[in-house]
Amino acid sequence: MAEPSGSALARQTLARLKERVACGEWAVGERIPTEPELTAELGVGRSTVREAIRSLATLGMVESLTARGTFVRSRTPTPSLLLEALSAYTPAELIGFRRAIDVEAAQAAAAQRSDEDLRAMEQALTDEMDPAHRGVDEAPAGSASRCSRFHGTIARASGNRLLADLEANLSAAMDASGVADSVATSLDPAAVIAEHDRLFTCIRSGDVARAAHFMAVHVDNTLRCVGQGLTASELTALTPTGDLPGRGRLGAA
Repeated sequence: MAEPSGSALARQTLARLKERVACGEWAVGERIPTEPELTAELGVGRSTVREAIRSLATLGMVESLTARGTFVRSRTPTPSLLLEALSAYTPAELIGFRRAIDVEAAQAAAAQRSDEDLRAMEQALTDEMDPAHRGVDEAPAGSASRCSRFHGTIARASGNRLLADLEANLSAAMDASGVADSVATSLDPAAVIAEHDRLFTCIRSGDVARAAHFMAVHVDNTLRCVGQGLTASELTALTPTGDLPGRGRLGAA
């Protein structure tokens, strides 16, 4: 029997990796094995594995983060027609749409998140915000303000699969268009850390109103980075009473 050609082998490898993501063997938010590990496990060359992972990223199923590895973003491919449709909109329009999705996701997550959801959120926060904690000068440009995994865990915690898929697809569109990188380099990492900590604290405590408020404030700050004028709403006008504690560790008293 003839050996598969390079392109055929890459397609077979892609199909095997897609199946492992789709069936949940690698959970959303989980880091997949490294290229050397997959090369040894699958019995193919590193270039074949690299091509397959690149194809998975194009499909919106995984995301590669510099110096941190490749993480599962979605168990289903991002529809190419949706990506093409979203490419017709301005950065402000994309982020404005994301505001609607993320605010709904935040309040739903605060109402019904599980302990497993909270662990996934905290792990995403640790992985994505660690460069900012170490110091922006030590991290690649913009990496300290990337937060797509954290937003994805919140959307999945909402319990609404359509909401989670829309968030994943929108993130993929923003990555493909370069909007995500452009915004990330414009944000203040220290401010992003503070906003995420407040948001996580509200979701963990089940405070629906504050979760919606702090998500709205967070995305509005992103809109300002693309020069979008804002209209005051009840969400951003809300003035929470009392101080919020830091998120600390899930196991802390």
